[in-house]
Amino acid sequence: MKKIYLYALIGTLAISVLNSCSDNKEDLSKPIYGLGGVSVPRTHVDSLIYETYTKPYNIDVKYRWDAGAMGYTTVLVPADESKVLPVMNILKKGWIEPFSEVVGEDFVKRYIPKQYVLIGSYAYTSSGNIVLGSADQGLVVNIFGVNQLNLKGKGDISQILGTIHHELAHVLHQNIMYPAEFEQVCAGSYNSNGLSVSTADARKLGFAGGYGMTAPNEDFATMVSTMLSNSKEEFDAILASIPDDPDGTNIGRDRLRQKENIIISYFLQAWNIDFRELQAKTSAAKAALTQ
Repeated sequence: MKKIYLYALIGTLAISVLNSCSDNKEDLSKPIYGLGGVSVPRTHVDSLIYETYTKPYNIDVKYRWDAGAMGYTTVLVPADESKVLPVMNILKKGWIEPFSEVVGEDFVKRYIPKQYVLIGSYAYTSSGNIVLGSADQGLVVNIFGVNQLNLKGKGDISQILGTIHHELAHVLHQNIMYPAEFEQVCAGSYNSNGLSVSTADARKLGFAGGYGMTAPNEDFATMVSTMLSNSKEEFDAILASIPDDPDGTNIGRDRLRQKENIIISYFLQAWNIDFRELQAKTSAAKAALTQ
């Protein structure tokens, strides 16, 4: 008797569920919120980005929060909207305009990285080093710490422009490789743990910075970035500041001079670019941004 009652109860519940489902049909044609991305009305900032960067250069600027864009292993905060246009103006005045003057707009349109992701906070490596910028195959450039940037500070402006110069150098050598002799200058001194080496110590070994020690391609990009972020006179001063070795020689300075000459020749031979003219334009543009 109990079994009959139980079966009857189950049957009653099943009928009730079926009736409930039939009475509350879902409209399957209704779009699911957020499935294809949330539509955000275009703001004044968006309009200026489109007219100044997207329309003429096919550049996309991403600054709204996207939790999945940078992965889920790093805690980050979104960029302050008030910092977006000033940061992009640094790119325009310090990179696009001087390059356009020297090599032409067609070069800029073809080789400039096409997407810039602005992130409010800095990222950190597992060893605690601050990540100022990163890139994905020369196409996407991530600029961290936007909310903390002093937009008139020489160091912060150098940080932004240095990241762009660095990534452009990668784009260039991926299209036309730099001479093999560049890698030979510091052969045997590359170190995968170069990020833990101070800039001063890296320069004693012939590298522009610790990151350049990690691989030849990073060495090349770091050298180009350092040279374009400084005038010839400023770069000369950097080399002059490297202390002599105990035996009176200066291996670091000699190696950096060799790399400097190779890079100048590479830009001319591979790209028909007068590096000294470009260096003068980019360093002058950076100086103007700090005034």
